Amino acid sequence: MASVNVPAGKVFLLNSLHFTGPCIPKPLLFTMDGEMIAQSDPNKWGKSENGVIPWLIFDQVDGLAIVGRGLLNGQGKAWWDIHCRDHPGPMMTFSNCGNVTLKSLRFRNSAQTHVLVMGSHNVYIDDIKITAPEASPNTDGIHITSSTAVSITHSDIATGDDCVSIGDQVNNVNVSFLNCGPGHGVSIGSLGRGGTEVAVENIRVWHVNFTGTTNGARIKTWPGGTGYARGIEFFDIRFSSVQNPIIIDQFYGCAPKCPQTRKAVHIEKVRYMKMRGTSATKVAMKLECSGESVPCSDIFMRDIDLSPANGIDSVSSLCSFVQGSAQGIIRPSSCL
Repeated sequence: MASVNVPAGKVFLLNSLHFTGPCIPKPLLFTMDGEMIAQSDPNKWGKSENGVIPWLIFDQVDGLAIVGRGLLNGQGKAWWDIHCRDHPGPMMTFSNCGNVTLKSLRFRNSAQTHVLVMGSHNVYIDDIKITAPEASPNTDGIHITSSTAVSITHSDIATGDDCVSIGDQVNNVNVSFLNCGPGHGVSIGSLGRGGTEVAVENIRVWHVNFTGTTNGARIKTWPGGTGYARGIEFFDIRFSSVQNPIIIDQFYGCAPKCPQTRKAVHIEKVRYMKMRGTSATKVAMKLECSGESVPCSDIFMRDIDLSPANGIDSVSSLCSFVQGSAQGIIRPSSCL
């Protein structure tokens, strides 16, 4: 086993650092108990012909473990007033990696997304804490794309964007025992932008607490996409003053002036079970699917109990082009 150690009690100013495999020997262990900070001045970041160089990238590394109680501080405040296309990208990226463990680290104030999992498999994320101000733009906690077999568990995420976002070409993801908020919730999507073909399935979101988020359990797609998002399950979810506790939005990024199209990502086989708490908006369950040509299908609800948060008189549900069924107690009344 090869190892790298960042000792406790030490602070390191770190420029962009890329680890490219394959690595021999393996596994490769990073123990991070100290603090690593990025340059706070955007003008001091390295640049290439493709723009600002990202901070920490692990590429084509198999058998990687990053553990410890250390802090990675992106010092991103100076970036948040600059257009996101000029940002250095995620704080930590796993690209085309396999058999990865990320455990117990703390992440703070990334310029953009904190952790990106891309083109990877068998990734296990446990007991991490991610924080950024509620008003910080595009500071997703964890974004997953083109990956399979990813687990996120026993973690706390509070940022200015999605706590966890699941992009295209993703399957077999488990998100469990997560505290989310503030932020934009746990999102499947956005999917289908620019007419792309989508393949997302077997996503499980269990035992999650949403507090003061703009969304809770969210699926979002762009009009004109194709393919599917299916086999999605939200179970044992608690909401505290969440603006859109349960939402499917198939008009993401264009409402109310969306282009006319009969193409859409097909959302099917979605389960909402054992969900309770308070809604900070009057429409607590909003399922707005694409239309008659590609309705949402096989949507199931059981034991949903949502009440109005302080300042809200009552809550209701709204469904458009949804096929499904409900069992048990459903409050507000089901529109399925």
